[in-house]
Amino acid sequence: MKKLAIPMLMWTMLCSAQRVDSLARVTLLAFGDVNLGRTVGQRILQGDVDYPFTRIRDTLSASDFVFVNLESQLSDQGGQTEDPTSNIVFCGPPVAAASLRRAHIGIVSTANNHAFDYGLKALRETISFLRTEGIESVGTSEDSTGVSSFAIVEKHHLRIGIAAYTQFVNGPVLWQGHISLFDSQRAKIEISNLKKQVDFVIASYHGGKEYVDAPDAQTQAEMRFLIDAGADVVIGHHSHVPQGIEGYGKGLIFHSLGNFVFLQSPYWTRRSYGVEFTIEKFIDRSTISAIRLVPVRAGYQPSLDLSKDEITKLIERVKSLSNVQIESRDNMFFVRAPSFTSRGE
Repeated sequence: MKKLAIPMLMWTMLCSAQRVDSLARVTLLAFGDVNLGRTVGQRILQGDVDYPFTRIRDTLSASDFVFVNLESQLSDQGGQTEDPTSNIVFCGPPVAAASLRRAHIGIVSTANNHAFDYGLKALRETISFLRTEGIESVGTSEDSTGVSSFAIVEKHHLRIGIAAYTQFVNGPVLWQGHISLFDSQRAKIEISNLKKQVDFVIASYHGGKEYVDAPDAQTQAEMRFLIDAGADVVIGHHSHVPQGIEGYGKGLIFHSLGNFVFLQSPYWTRRSYGVEFTIEKFIDRSTISAIRLVPVRAGYQPSLDLSKDEITKLIERVKSLSNVQIESRDNMFFVRAPSFTSRGE
């Protein structure tokens, strides 16, 4: 049989197209701390299930995946959403899992200092209520034989792994084995194994000091360790204020995304940002092709209604705390960083 000859120019064009065109492209949008207890929990219990996310639903729905740090357990406490003796102990009602699902939030970290506020029963209920709504939770386990510190989500054959760790947990140590406390040896093994199964790895880290501009030395070292272990991106929580962005090694660290559904008094607890990653898969690698910052007004009902001056002040703050460049294009903000390639190097 006579072979079909392909002109060299056409062959070059075909090969070039194969190299340039991605096989898959997905977006993952991440925001900070979400507390569905206290006042928000009471509004949900009164029947307003969509209350927390009603002003930002369209933004959330536009991304393929949405990830947040769920700072409150979800548990049936007979109508109680805050301990009457302590305002730092709180939980959301069971139906709040539907609030997350209806807002297109499909992945949450439950590894944080409030993961045991109402004990083991509430921890198990949280996982169960989230599972019923089809929401992936990472960082807690119903039994003590092994903590579920990671999950895998997939779209268009592009697989993203999300791991979650916390630096500490409030209360007595009865939670051991159920909550993913940061441990360097375990994290290194878990992330290494996760990386073999997915195209991209994101690690959620909850720790450090509250209301500070930058992580302390231990927190920064542990976040960097997660990159060294193989995570492509580390997303930080707990400070309740927006912090900087660090390009480190072959990865990127967001020291803190601040608050999202959380109302506190200090100025920077009410203004922060989310981050949208556009992740593309090629024949031989996967990479972040765009990193967009999304300024947000945090509170009971987060929104994008920051004034121009507020946005400018926020972006300047993040720039001053970062070692990466942040550029403005078409009234949007993008992180300019080295090409972060996950596989095929």
